[in-house]
Amino acid sequence: MAHRAHLRGVAACAASIFAAGALAALGTGIAGAATASVTWDDWYTRFTRTASNATPNAGDTITVTTKFERTNSTDERLIWVKDLHNACLTYVPGSAKMNDRAVEPYLEIKPGFVAGDFNATDYQVFVKQTETPIFSVQYKVGADCLRGASLTAGMEYLGTLGPGSYGDKGPNVTVGYLGTGGTGSLDSLLGGFGS
Repeated sequence: MAHRAHLRGVAACAASIFAAGALAALGTGIAGAATASVTWDDWYTRFTRTASNATPNAGDTITVTTKFERTNSTDERLIWVKDLHNACLTYVPGSAKMNDRAVEPYLEIKPGFVAGDFNATDYQVFVKQTETPIFSVQYKVGADCLRGASLTAGMEYLGTLGPGSYGDKGPNVTVGYLGTGGTGSLDSLLGGFGS
């Protein structure tokens, strides 16, 4: 009987050590979310994409923004902007905005992307040296996102100066091991220890 109690104590101690190690190694999103950002130029247009949380957990909501800038004096009018996302991310209804203005009803929502249409005459968006529009979308991180893997997405757009396709520019987002269950969750890592 004492032997069995001793084994239970060792198992509980091992589970506690394992859980503390897992939290330290994998729980990077607990204390505060770090953003992820990437900037690139294509001719005279500069793009900056930012994810509000580079290491979200399942169940978290992240905001992805794309900022447009012109580096010369030629203005561009945006016709449409398409935000590409991984299949395990779900668009948060009503969250798509251009310059903090709701995009709906000029929004197309499909698996893998959310696209805003700015060709309507009452909702034109210009990119100038003095005007830097920002397209933002929110996504909920699904329990089916592969933990520890880098999710890379991007964007496409059409403007009066031509199209742009940047499907893998990022920024990269890595889903953490904590959250609402699923592959790689803390519950599955612990494997029922201590129960």
